[in-house]
Amino acid sequence: MSAARVMDPVSARRLISDCGVIFADWRVVESSEAAVNVAAGCQGPVALKSAAADVVHKSDSGCVVLGVAGDDAVEKAYTEITARAAAAGSETPERVLVETMASGLAEVIIGLKRDQTFGAVVLVGLGGIFTEALKDFVLRLCPVTEPEALGMFKELQGFPFLAGARGRPPCELDALAQLAATISRRGHERDDVLELDLNPVMAMAQGAVAVDARIVLNGREKHGTYQA
Repeated sequence: MSAARVMDPVSARRLISDCGVIFADWRVVESSEAAVNVAAGCQGPVALKSAAADVVHKSDSGCVVLGVAGDDAVEKAYTEITARAAAAGSETPERVLVETMASGLAEVIIGLKRDQTFGAVVLVGLGGIFTEALKDFVLRLCPVTEPEALGMFKELQGFPFLAGARGRPPCELDALAQLAATISRRGHERDDVLELDLNPVMAMAQGAVAVDARIVLNGREKHGTYQA
């Protein structure tokens, strides 16, 4: 069996975007000047993240800086990220993703994992910093329909948080269900995808926007190239 490999973040976003998943506006740059120019064209603060394919644990490596505003701050963040990526052994430390900061009513995780026994399994849960802390998630075999995906969200302990408890505005649950069903179909169709995580997904009053994506492939090749 071929070794698993993490897909580079740009390819991962493009693959998932092809399924109809919406990301916050983003662009990859290779200089601090380009980072400043891209950030200047964004609405509000931006996030800068290493786009180097060989930096896997970006947050742990200090290669993610959030809420950056102003030319000097963007230039400083770019310099820090590239230095940390280089220190982590990256061969392309200059590649940095600049992304508009997205905000929502709640953060969720939508993902899939390929089990050796059961095949592809889709997961939904509360995302962001709550993923590990609360461990509030629901699993189903892929693929699931949109009504089935909606039922998964309703099983979460934190569902009232999504549905507008205590006067909070509700998230658009149908948009979350559509996204989960889409990811489940991709997992069912693509046996080269071992893991896929969208975390966090910003759940909004209208729609849902993915902020980060991670895909692990099994490394098998087809017609001489990785399936992508």
